[in-house]
Amino acid sequence: MRHDIWDDRSLFESDPAQVEALLRCPAMEVAPLQDYVARLEAASGEDFGALRRLARNALISQPAREHLETRRLIAPFFSDRAMARWEPRFETAIDAALDRLATAPRPDLIDDFVTPLFLSVICPMVGLRDDGSGQMHRMIATVQRITEPMLSLRDLRDLNSAVQYLDARLPPEDGIPPATPESLSSYLHRNRDRAPASVELRYTAMALTVAASTAAQTLGFVLHGLLMEDARHWHDAATPGWAARHLERFLSLYPSTLTLVRMASRDVVIGGCPFARGQATVIDVPATNSRLRDRTDAAGKARSLSFGAGAHKCPGEAVSRRLLALAVPALARRFPNMALHKDKVRFRTTAMVQFPVTMPCDTTGQSRRLSARLAEVKDLPSARAIVSDNDRFMPPAMEPHLRALAARSGTDLSPAILIARNAMFFMSGKRHADVRKVVAGCLGGNRLPVWQGLVDTQVQRALDGLAAAARPDLIHDFADPLFRGITGPILGVNTDAPDRFDQLAPILQDVLEPWLPMRELLRLQEVFAELLALMRIPPAPQDGAPVSVLGALMATRLEDFTRDDMKALVLVLYGASFNLSHTLGNVLHWILTRPPEDRIGAADPDWIAQHMERLISLCGSPKYIYRMVRQPVRLGGLDLRVGDTARLQLLSINRGIGAGHLAFGHGLHHCVGSGLSRMMLRTAVPALFARFPDLHLKPQAHEYQDMTQTVALSKLPCVRPPQEQDKEKA
Repeated sequence: MRHDIWDDRSLFESDPAQVEALLRCPAMEVAPLQDYVARLEAASGEDFGALRRLARNALISQPAREHLETRRLIAPFFSDRAMARWEPRFETAIDAALDRLATAPRPDLIDDFVTPLFLSVICPMVGLRDDGSGQMHRMIATVQRITEPMLSLRDLRDLNSAVQYLDARLPPEDGIPPATPESLSSYLHRNRDRAPASVELRYTAMALTVAASTAAQTLGFVLHGLLMEDARHWHDAATPGWAARHLERFLSLYPSTLTLVRMASRDVVIGGCPFARGQATVIDVPATNSRLRDRTDAAGKARSLSFGAGAHKCPGEAVSRRLLALAVPALARRFPNMALHKDKVRFRTTAMVQFPVTMPCDTTGQSRRLSARLAEVKDLPSARAIVSDNDRFMPPAMEPHLRALAARSGTDLSPAILIARNAMFFMSGKRHADVRKVVAGCLGGNRLPVWQGLVDTQVQRALDGLAAAARPDLIHDFADPLFRGITGPILGVNTDAPDRFDQLAPILQDVLEPWLPMRELLRLQEVFAELLALMRIPPAPQDGAPVSVLGALMATRLEDFTRDDMKALVLVLYGASFNLSHTLGNVLHWILTRPPEDRIGAADPDWIAQHMERLISLCGSPKYIYRMVRQPVRLGGLDLRVGDTARLQLLSINRGIGAGHLAFGHGLHHCVGSGLSRMMLRTAVPALFARFPDLHLKPQAHEYQDMTQTVALSKLPCVRPPQEQDKEKA
């Protein structure tokens, strides 16, 4: 089987009627895993006895009669009425998990909330005895891989060991302690005479434990979805009745199950489609859910496939629903200002499942002092007060700092000083005002229309490159080439060695961070010096052609600006302009992870214009704005002293507020490239979705760059449906 067969989801089944028929057809079965394990045992000579027994007794792989009898046996235990008796235990576990998250030094929603909550619920519910080694969750997660196709011998050994671990954590039948409510192990032991004689209920209980982990995965995924949205969605989750209003939709949007696989046990025709014996079909759960969301059942409720359907519908549905309905609002109430470090989130994704495994977050949104001289500001009112007050706050004084550092260390820092002297976000006073006037004359909102033709041309060129890419990636094949094609000519970056320049230029982004350690300064200034040497003064524009920023600077001949100053200023602007590419990538990722019904207008320029500020506030790439304190002041609960640096954390400050965000700064140091950013988004986003209306991402295959100052994707793999590829070829 080719691994990339899973990439083209157009091959999967997502028609709700056909999916329902497939899942309810007795002839469409789950592949018999125990037979596969037995064959591997015979071929390898290894003993996977524990794994084989688990597979044989798991509901999903039991023969039809045994499966039905076992489901009837466990149904009362997992009923909604029975789960109501567990609700006080759920609430106690949630409170404990909230306390743990509140005291975590580096809070992570998975490690410090979802996982401990799951374990504190599932262990007493099943009757597992946690040995305190911290291995329980890892072992459950390992066994869950039993559903993955084509596991290696090493994987199977790990699975077998994990099953043995879980077996050791379950008490023997004659040693089950009494508990209220009754545990699953106790319930099964008490009703063992109703079970099929061939079923080992001990292994059935372990399999149900593993299956229950999808509740934790779904909880993590739902929290991720909520925190990627505007802050108002998070605030709404804290209000009474949130679960009744929205839980069904979030269960539909964020299923941890990506696909279900069924195999025909005999020749059969389903919905007019013939299936030969042994033929497999793959069901796309998110796509089916998408098509079901606009439909309702007889009671007027939206439907979804998130818990499956038919004989193998999830028996723990009531557990998941009750746990999510309690946990999400409790978390939102306890931490109303929570914000997600989205570039630090990591997912586990296979052909079958998708769910977050790390979710670092800021829990409080409260300003705090990070060191003796550095304070982090996280609330919008304080941040606005800082960026609006040029009497009490100023940009970091980098040039004096570097001159003093050079004098103390005896190190030549002249290239770094040249950077700091000509970085507009470190400038102040007349020099800043003079150069800003020239740059605004090229990049101001009323001047940018002269560059629209260039932007249109480069967008079409980038779209052609994306269409031709064998493995299309929206960063490598669209956002990055578009950035280079636009910003180079507009800024006046001209070089005889473009490949070398493009290789080194991303390092310019490190200029955004003040107070770099000496080692980083030396690295940066070495690269900067080489880039400066590669730059050439652009030729004079032809009649009627717009003038680049460097061309305008050269023509103006500003006081106190040498030729190298002007080239350095443009180089720093180029480094800062990478945020155009990063913001575009973030916007595309955000749009493509929204449900189709919420992005139906993405090919319409008016839709982009309507949502522009919201998109920028959610997806703007800068993480921080820096200001130095000129006069003592108290803001955000902090006493700021003269010489302190205030670092404004945009993660917490912006959160999708729309108009009034600080993604481009404010006042005298408002980003000079903000108009160009908006122009590129206004042009590139609708053009992409007009050219590729059914474009979709590979599930959770994106990757972020490891950057301290910027939220920037390094990979955003996407899939063009076959019909769109055929159009391109035609």
